[in-house]
Amino acid sequence: MFTDIKIARLHALGLSKTLMVATMVIGIGTQFAVITADDCTSDVAILNEYDPFG
Repeated sequence: MFTDIKIARLHALGLSKTLMVATMVIGIGTQFAVITADDCTSDVAILNEYDPFG
């Protein structure tokens, strides 16, 4: 979990490029988390998406 969205975005981008999977930054209360697209459900607030192929 991250409290700074800039750090969360940088980690999501790096993870996306390293694992070659789509990652997303989601908001949970006042904090942010990075998940892969496979773990995403419709009940989370997606803030950013990073696609290594796009």
